[in-house]
Amino acid sequence: MGTLDGRRPVYLVGLPLLCIGSLGVGLSKNVSQLMVWRFVQAFGASPGLSVGAGVIGDIYKLEERGGAMGVFFAACLLGPALAPPIGGLASQYASWRIMQNTIGVVGLIMFFSMWLFFPETSHPNTRGIDKIPQDSSKFIFVNPLKPLALLRSPNLMAVGVRYNITSAALIGACFLPSGFGNMVGAPLSGKISDKIIVEWRKRRGGIWFPEDRLRATMISATILVPASVIGSGLIVDFVPGKLGLILNLGCLFVNGTGVRVSYAFFSLFL
Repeated sequence: MGTLDGRRPVYLVGLPLLCIGSLGVGLSKNVSQLMVWRFVQAFGASPGLSVGAGVIGDIYKLEERGGAMGVFFAACLLGPALAPPIGGLASQYASWRIMQNTIGVVGLIMFFSMWLFFPETSHPNTRGIDKIPQDSSKFIFVNPLKPLALLRSPNLMAVGVRYNITSAALIGACFLPSGFGNMVGAPLSGKISDKIIVEWRKRRGGIWFPEDRLRATMISATILVPASVIGSGLIVDFVPGKLGLILNLGCLFVNGTGVRVSYAFFSLFL
């Protein structure tokens, strides 16, 4: 939709769904209601990441997009980094519904902010709708469920109690290193990819290829990510107690940084 109609309409449609879904989740009385409203909530929230990346591409020059994208992702990742400990504290000492109602209120504030202050950033004649003849009556259908095909790949997950942590607040706090790693890796990947674009464009006499940004992912994708995963597995098996927990949190930080640096490939589409 962002490519067809522009960026602004996506926000003006998605944010009300986020508000309604969040308030619905907070008022849910059973699991069925919870699942339905979570779907509405996610449907309204999910376009923000991809459309936000498109907005970055609209307003920044080629050699500045990576850095801007890194800051954008770092801001987006602030939520996942803080949500587990804050949500754990809310669940432990009050109610998980408070967080959902808060998301709904914040979404409402964001909607009015976008409506009043956010202009359309798509450049003239770049939207898909601009290329459709005015007298055309052709119906265009965008399948929103197509990404579900990605779920055909099996995901294996094993959950076990290893360090005797039972508090929801403390379990949530264990997600912080990964979140902080993401926040460090996001701007780092952007800066590195911008420098690589400038360097390789200079080497080719002004010619550049989007794939040049992939060079920024080599170290993180081949060393940091696999080493942190393997290290975490070995630590869980062979290192008990506080030392094992601390080392595992360190692996989570390295993994978060490596994964986010690998996200430099997002700039290929800008």
